[in-house]
This record gives sequence, structure tokens and C-alpha cells, in this order.
Amino acid sequence: MYFQEVQVRNFRNLRKVEFNFIEGCIFLVGDNAQGKSNFLEALFLLARGFSPRRAKDHELVYFGEEGAFIGAKIQGARGFFTKEVVLHHNGKKEWRVNGKRGKGEDPVWLTGYFPEDAEIVGGAPKNRRYFFDQAISFLFPPYRQFLREYEKVVERRNWLLREGEGRELLPAYSEKMLALAWRIVEWRVQYMGVFAPFLKESYQALFGRGVLEVEYRSEGYSWREGIKEGLKKAQKEFEEEEKERGMTLFGPHRDEICLLLGGQEVRDFASQGERKGVVLALRLAEMEVIRKKTRERVVVLLDDLFSELDEKRRRLVLEQVLRGSQVFVTTTERELAEKAVKTSLAQGFEVEEGGIRRW
Repeated sequence: MYFQEVQVRNFRNLRKVEFNFIEGCIFLVGDNAQGKSNFLEALFLLARGFSPRRAKDHELVYFGEEGAFIGAKIQGARGFFTKEVVLHHNGKKEWRVNGKRGKGEDPVWLTGYFPEDAEIVGGAPKNRRYFFDQAISFLFPPYRQFLREYEKVVERRNWLLREGEGRELLPAYSEKMLALAWRIVEWRVQYMGVFAPFLKESYQALFGRGVLEVEYRSEGYSWREGIKEGLKKAQKEFEEEEKERGMTLFGPHRDEICLLLGGQEVRDFASQGERKGVVLALRLAEMEVIRKKTRERVVVLLDDLFSELDEKRRRLVLEQVLRGSQVFVTTTERELAEKAVKTSLAQGFEVEEGGIRRW
């Protein structure tokens, strides 16, 4: 799968962009704050339905404009199709696939590395849960609905625990919460089983040392003894404490997903360089899971990645992602991009003050 044509209008500082792209490597070169990252953000949003920077939709519209537009013609294994989105200043989105009403979840198989991804590794547990929940939802859209329903039920259950009124409804909400919780944990554990070998392989391929592992740690219950059984046991154990504290004390909304490098938690022990390598390995592993599941080529976005990698690591990264994939790379190093364009199947574009032009 790859973007053949892309149009962007009034998205952040990008007033009007319209280009055809090759299937290989596309370099976007320019100084900082010129619009390189904004263009990759537009591609990510079009493909997956949300901003990788977690920006609100109205923040993405060029100041003073009523809306923004992103559209593309995409080549997939079954032929060409189009996907478009209009972002309104009031926060609403309108999606179209092949000219008909569609959804943001209609997939364009894509993953991407952004500097904000550092929070996946170094931030709070919710950031790691968010990464994996989005990855699972991308491949299995019904999972997204389970999450939404679970969040609503937990919110209502917490209110009942906190306020005390209507506690006769608590057993019904507890039963519903457990039914949703075990499915969510089951999805996560199954995905991790496929994801973990690719994560280990990706890190080894890039760095040749250290073993990177992912481990699902449940909070307040044991999923290894049986997810349903563990959750039911936790409900009984925490029943009185939950009423005292007015909150749900167990379940997938509190679980931790640990990243271990050489047996130690990356969040606590890894250097900044190692953390960046772990984030990159996460995205490469996600790419491989998508390939395995869909048997499609995956578009890869690499935003400001090469600035802290030596030439050997840059080459290894491109070797990993260029196997039949289209790759968009942003960089401030024009010499790096010019060399790649001259020696391989690549395109070069200059980005300046929201405008993009091909060399």
C-alpha cells in the first residue's frame, strides 16, 4: 500500500500541497518549524483517524479558516481507492472513501515514528496502554468499541462507589465491567504474543545487543491463572476497599505494559539513546504485525529520527522499512537526503514556511 497522490489544504501551516509520490523513499528537507512534521501528521490522521500528537481537531485548521482538507489516492493490493477528510473549525470531521461517506477507521496501513513517541517509553503507564490499544484497534476495529464501553461503565461504576446513591445498581455495573474487561485483556495478551517476537527482532537488527521484551502486568489480579477467574476474584477482594475509596481498583484501565531491556525496565534504567531505540523498535514491530495480519505493504513515517542516529543506524533503519514499503522521512540535513536521492529510488522535497516543492 502506498500514497500515489496527496492533497492537503489549510492544515496547520500547510496552505496548499498537492503532489504525486513514488513507492520508495521520500525525503522532506527543511529547517525546524517549516511544516515537515505537519505533513506527516496529516498523512497519519488520514490513515488512522487521529493525530499522532493527540492534537484536538480544531487545532489542526489553519488560523482564520473554516476547515482543512486532506485527501489521497492510494494503491492497495486490490487496486486504487481514495480517502478524504474535511476537518471543520468546530471540531467535526467528515470522511469519504471512494467518494462515499466513510469513517476514519477505514484503513490505510501506516505506522510512524514521531518525537512525541518518547512518552510511550518514559511516561506514565497510560501512554503504553494507549499505544497498544491504538495498535490493536487499527487492526481489529471492534476492540475500539469494547474500550469505549468499558470506559463508560467504569466511569459510572466509580460514580456509584463515590456517591453512595443507587448502590443497588452496583452489581449490574460490576458484572458488565467484568464482561468487557476480560475481553479487553484477552485482546491485549493475544496481540502481545504476536508483537513480542517482532519487537525483539527489530531491536536486535538495529543495535545487535540487548534483549528487548514486553510484559503484560495486571493490577490487582492475575491474568495468567485465567482472565475471567482472576477478575472475579479481584472483585471480591476489593469490594470493601472500593466502597471506602470510591473508585475501581482493578481492571485493564490500571494494568501496566512493561518494556524490559536486558531484564530491566526501560522507563527506569535506559539512557535517552536507548529509549529512542526502543520507541523505534516498537514502531517497526507494529509495522511487522500489520504486514503479517494484512499481507499488505505498510507506509512508514519517520519524523526527525535521523538527527541522533549515526550513518550505520540510518542505513539499518531504511533497510528494515524499505522492503516493499513507502517511507516518508523528515530531516534538516539536506546533504543526507541529496545523497539518498542520487544513489537510490528516492524523491526529495524542500519544505519552507508551509510550502513544499520538489527538487
